[in-house]
Amino acid sequence: MRRLKIKDLLFATSISIAVSACDSGLSLNEVCQSTPQICEDLNTDAWCKQERKDVILGRYAEMQNPTDDVRYKLIMDFEAYSTCVEKASFIEHIKLKDKQTGRVRGFVTSVKELERLSNQTKDSNHPHLLYWHWSRNGDEQAMSRFLALRDSGILQTPELQFKLATYYVKFNRDLTIDTLYHALTLYDGEKPVNPEILKTLSTLYLKDEKYKHAYVWGKLAKEFGVTDIDLAPLRAVLKNQSISIAQLNDIADDYGSAIENGEFTPPRR
Repeated sequence: MRRLKIKDLLFATSISIAVSACDSGLSLNEVCQSTPQICEDLNTDAWCKQERKDVILGRYAEMQNPTDDVRYKLIMDFEAYSTCVEKASFIEHIKLKDKQTGRVRGFVTSVKELERLSNQTKDSNHPHLLYWHWSRNGDEQAMSRFLALRDSGILQTPELQFKLATYYVKFNRDLTIDTLYHALTLYDGEKPVNPEILKTLSTLYLKDEKYKHAYVWGKLAKEFGVTDIDLAPLRAVLKNQSISIAQLNDIADDYGSAIENGEFTPPRR
């Protein structure tokens, strides 16, 4: 059975970026030549090359079509670039000090641009932006507006249901699990599965000491690309309880196939 790993998500992202470039009709170099102001305030060395490319194409897209969708993607691109270039800016160059200066310039730009985008989108009712303003800025009004969309059908996507679950986790674990299960039912067999949904299910069941459930979802999370899960302690506990690991592996395989085929039905808890 084929599992959609993290690299599949990255590949899908790269396809989206490539499509954006094609839609503009310009290559990255042509974008920078035609609008140098969106390139010159970023680093120019080899560090964070992909993140820089995403930001440049995203800035150009915003200039052409400043919609909430475009700005949300640009925010995500700037966050990734900011994290990368901040880390890179601490790396000293013995001979080429100007390269470090370029990275610092890029980081400062990312901070300023994220602040600009935050101000420009604070009144938006775009669900992803509402969640972003709550999770990054602690904007409770944004979360209230996000929650008000629950009955509208707008939140009926795996990604938005996962965001909703991260809000519920603070006060209602059962509702969180039900929401994560619902997120899995919304996959249509085409889009890559977010492995964080699987990892979160495993973590929640582990906290409830439901070790069989924690193992099944943890195994699935690993198969879908999560690397920071150690199942060895769980296997030891389950074997000590004379529980068949092979049987749990079969259950995980069944769940995985159902999710990939867009046929997942939440199990009884």
